[in-house]
Amino acid sequence: MQFDEKTRIYFNKKVKQVFVYLTNLCQLRCKQCLYKPLLSDKSDCIDFRTLKELLTDFREFGAYKVSFLGGEPTLYYDQENDKYFGDVVEAAKDLGYTYVRVDTNGQFNNDFLDDERVKLLDEITFSLDGHDRTTNDIMRGKGAYQKCVNNIVYAVSRGYKVQITSCVHKYSCPDVRTGINNLNAMIQFAQDIGVQSINFHPILKVGIARDNWIEDTNIEPTTWKDIYQLLTSEVSNSRFKIKVRIPMRFIEKERILKARNRYLYCPLEMGERALIMPDGQIKVCAFTIGTNECLARYNSGQVIFESKHNETTKIGTLSPTEVCYNQKVYGANVIPLCMSFKPNQKELVWERMNNGYNR
Repeated sequence: MQFDEKTRIYFNKKVKQVFVYLTNLCQLRCKQCLYKPLLSDKSDCIDFRTLKELLTDFREFGAYKVSFLGGEPTLYYDQENDKYFGDVVEAAKDLGYTYVRVDTNGQFNNDFLDDERVKLLDEITFSLDGHDRTTNDIMRGKGAYQKCVNNIVYAVSRGYKVQITSCVHKYSCPDVRTGINNLNAMIQFAQDIGVQSINFHPILKVGIARDNWIEDTNIEPTTWKDIYQLLTSEVSNSRFKIKVRIPMRFIEKERILKARNRYLYCPLEMGERALIMPDGQIKVCAFTIGTNECLARYNSGQVIFESKHNETTKIGTLSPTEVCYNQKVYGANVIPLCMSFKPNQKELVWERMNNGYNR
């Protein structure tokens, strides 16, 4: 791909990871899906040759980790080039990406995991939003729980490194006490079936476009703040054997004023990631998904810096009590943090970046 100068300068020597949204196709319609307005029933995917070119470029810029998402990435099929998801994984490995992973809803036939190319994955992350059928399926649809759990168990048996991403929603966490009980049960369940780590994503309304399509699945910021304190305390006391990643999400204004740099974790400012979308957009902040905001667009062998709705125009506009460009403040004393800010998390890019953050 031919990158224009602005886009090249932004990413070169800074980018560490690439998130590739391979296709808009998905067999589920989860209530809370951040990608919901872009979902399609037809096979709408990134052209395989274009994908290889972009992965080549970002590898040269410095990226070493790639995550494949969607839609549902395992449904990827480029008919013109006769390429499937396994071909994508193989290509990423051949290009020198040292950590290749996928986020999946786990609804595939389990023989998918027997594909030798799929076995090249360094990690497979399943989306499961509850430790029981009722809690999960109210979000993801009838039957989704059992299918996903069956495939998790099979993936573990086949030697895959398995992670679960679990949304924290109003059905699992209607209040703090019920929430902490359910999340503890979720961690224990994941541990019992052989999962190596679990990553929680609280569903919150934070003044972004996504608020308009997550229905009524969100929990209140105050609920999450209390759950976060309790859950991190239990995890730090080594109650569980598996790794648990928990986003902080909010901080008191007084703590920002005392140590703002500790919480100023912003991918847009760092340039450490790129989000490649099937429609030609290249983004940095996931909070812009479903909008026209992006950093650049790719088309016909070129990558051009976005002129109308460029994310980077916000850089430098934060006030002394802000650390995120896209989320809105909740009251005078509550400041939203980047959803990737997860203190002490065991995650490759987080651990490798020597940037002074409290890990």
